[in-house]
Amino acid sequence: MKLVMLTGFLGVGKTTLLLELVRALASGNDLKFVILENEVGEVGIDGSYLESQGLKVKELFSGCICCQLAADLVTTLNQLQETFAPDGVFLEPSGMAIPRNILETMDKYCKVVEEVLVVSIVDAERYGILLEAGMPLVINQIEPAQVIAISKIDLMSEEELSDIAAKVREVNPSADIIQVSAIKGTNLEILTRRIGQLWT
Repeated sequence: MKLVMLTGFLGVGKTTLLLELVRALASGNDLKFVILENEVGEVGIDGSYLESQGLKVKELFSGCICCQLAADLVTTLNQLQETFAPDGVFLEPSGMAIPRNILETMDKYCKVVEEVLVVSIVDAERYGILLEAGMPLVINQIEPAQVIAISKIDLMSEEELSDIAAKVREVNPSADIIQVSAIKGTNLEILTRRIGQLWT
C-alpha cells in the first residue's frame, strides 16, 4: 500500500481538504482508499463525518501516533493490509504530531507501506502569527513535506500569499507548493493530480 500523510497545525482544515482529495482520487477508478484518523482525545469527531460520506475510516484514540500510539499505528496498518488490502491510506495525524517521528516508525517497523507522501497544510490566515509565536510544531510539519498546500487563500491578498509562500520556501526549499481553497475548490484539481502521481 501507499500512504499519504496529511499534516497541519490544529484548525488548519485538514479534514475538509482530506475529504475532497479522497473523493476526487476515488472517483472513476478502482482504487481502494482508507482514511486513518488520529484523535488525541477519547472521542473521534471527524471520523463519523467521513464515514457518513461513504469513506472507510479507522480511528486511533487517546494519544498521538508519533509517540504513545506508534505501535498501534503499525498494527493497524498491518491489519488493514491483511483484511482490506487498500491501494492507499490517507493518514491524518493529530495537529500536534511530529511527522518525522511517524516516518521513522513506519520505516523501521511497517514494511507493508511501500511509499509515503507527506502533504503539509499551511493555514494562510494564521501562518505569520504562528511563526511569530515561535511554534516549532509548524516548522516540524513543513520540513519533511514533499507537497505543501497553502490553504484558505480566499481570505488573503495576492501580496500576502506571495509573502507566505516565500516564508514557507525558506523552511522547505524543495517541496511543491500549491495554493488552495477547500471551500471554493481553488486548485484542488492540481493538488489531487500531484497526490495521484503516487498511483501512476
